[in-house]
Amino acid sequence: MKNGGNSSKIKEVKFEKTIKFTAESIIENALNLHATDVHIEPRENSVLVRFRIGGVLKNMSEIPKKDFPKITKYFKSLAGLNFSEKTFPQSSTIHYGEARIRISTTPVFLGEKITLRLMRARKYVRKLNEIGLWGENLRAVEQILRQPRGIVFTVGDGSNTTNFSILNELNSSEKNIVTIEKTIEKTITGINQTEINPKIGLGYFEMTKSALSQNPDIIYIDNLNDRKTAELIFDSAMRGKFIIASVPVRKTSEVIPFLNHLGIEPFLIIANVLGIISQTLMRTISKKSTTNVKISKEESSLILQEFNISPLRIHQLEKDFKNEKYPNNSLATSSNSILNLPSIKKNISPEIAFSGTTGIFEVLSLLEGKISKEIKELIPVNPSSVEIEEILSINNFVNLRTDGLLKVLQKETVLSELMRRTGF
Repeated sequence: MKNGGNSSKIKEVKFEKTIKFTAESIIENALNLHATDVHIEPRENSVLVRFRIGGVLKNMSEIPKKDFPKITKYFKSLAGLNFSEKTFPQSSTIHYGEARIRISTTPVFLGEKITLRLMRARKYVRKLNEIGLWGENLRAVEQILRQPRGIVFTVGDGSNTTNFSILNELNSSEKNIVTIEKTIEKTITGINQTEINPKIGLGYFEMTKSALSQNPDIIYIDNLNDRKTAELIFDSAMRGKFIIASVPVRKTSEVIPFLNHLGIEPFLIIANVLGIISQTLMRTISKKSTTNVKISKEESSLILQEFNISPLRIHQLEKDFKNEKYPNNSLATSSNSILNLPSIKKNISPEIAFSGTTGIFEVLSLLEGKISKEIKELIPVNPSSVEIEEILSINNFVNLRTDGLLKVLQKETVLSELMRRTGF
């Protein structure tokens, strides 16, 4: 086990076996259950341990309050953090077997909260058609990636997976690819990956400037949120670089207003932005755990009204999705209504039924087509996200909820999970 701080402190402090066992059991259980995050939170009478699994926080266990100061000290020792500092947040990253764990502490009302971010070494990077992209969305992404220069923006939960699928697709011996990341969570052979280090003055701007001195063909930035870095990547795109950048907004329609907010000139946006890939993650469900439930015409009408889509349109899209992904499945729609939906069997708990995640996507290509033309005409007047949403809606844009509904109809998940993830 290696840490990113002062390892001598670990040797100086001896911990009771029960404290060490409790702390390491939390880590081992989290890794075994494929948790992405662990939250260790002081409460009035105990300390609650929660795991985030499949995007959902779940209560796992409690620690006696009397043991928590020693548990906190143990985690701080792993990360080489200052034991006596309890009033300021601290964080550091350690290696734990094949995993990397970012350990962070922050003061809260009842003491200190500990959060562990678990990053597993993944030797296999999924292809674009394995992360939830299909049909026109997949073809739009592939067309964007064939461009010699420009910027593609990614947005939303799970975008890190998408970014690495994109990098894997672009990776070749003929290209120099450089990444600028907060924390390297995945690695790809042949790509030059770097981490920011704000403590010594190496933020995103400084690391991007450094990357540009390395004669790159492609640059990936995992969090573009300041004007100086944004101006730098737009200038780089104008000079022939291909840029992939994640931005801290939630929807496709918010990206252009965000760039306007950063002060990027409209003509630069029009000339350089190739497209926007937005997504969120949904838990997938085991087919053995589901049963089909017939839907009445009234229920179908309510669902389609909520999704703002006609029965004929969703039927056509479902046929395309089924033929491409699940040719042996039956259709769950007709040209007039939704016929049935999957539901978790009554004798199966959701914890057992859900067994993975997939992405639901919306892809806006600004290369060609009616939507691209209308949005580019709007960019010079600094459009709001609402105005962009209106253009997408009237042009039958396949948005996150529609893509998610298709995945419900073809039994990848259930409607309640889609509703949970898309917020309606």
